[in-house]
Amino acid sequence: MTTPSVLFVCGRNAIRSPMGEALWRKRFGDDVSARSCGVIPAAFADPFMVAVMLEEGIDLEDFSPIALNGVGEPAADIVVSLSTAADRTARDYAARTGAEFQAWPIPDPSETGGNRDMRLAAYRETRDAIAARIAQWDASLKSA
Repeated sequence: MTTPSVLFVCGRNAIRSPMGEALWRKRFGDDVSARSCGVIPAAFADPFMVAVMLEEGIDLEDFSPIALNGVGEPAADIVVSLSTAADRTARDYAARTGAEFQAWPIPDPSETGGNRDMRLAAYRETRDAIAARIAQWDASLKSA
């Protein structure tokens, strides 16, 4: 079975959804269609996100957040919302485009306080939680 195309959606397309896009590609290869967007995109990628993704050998320094209405065609096979705040918009988009909708509620690490090390730890937890969900999805596909 071929790997489906995926669109990761979160609130600002600055942390979770670009992580999802990059980790999907890392797992399934650069030939798969993986994109990301935000309901209301940020002006730039979060520097802590960029730092923890570099730890995995993924360079997102030049990543530019985009809005859902800027995604374009073709529509994805699966739309994954990584933020409860984005669920409704992502679900509506999936319904309009005939995509499967999945909600993977992952906490926003930018809401974590503390010093730099504590904040980076929260971003690592987010990255690892998204990677684990992708691995879980992959395992369920292979066992089907």
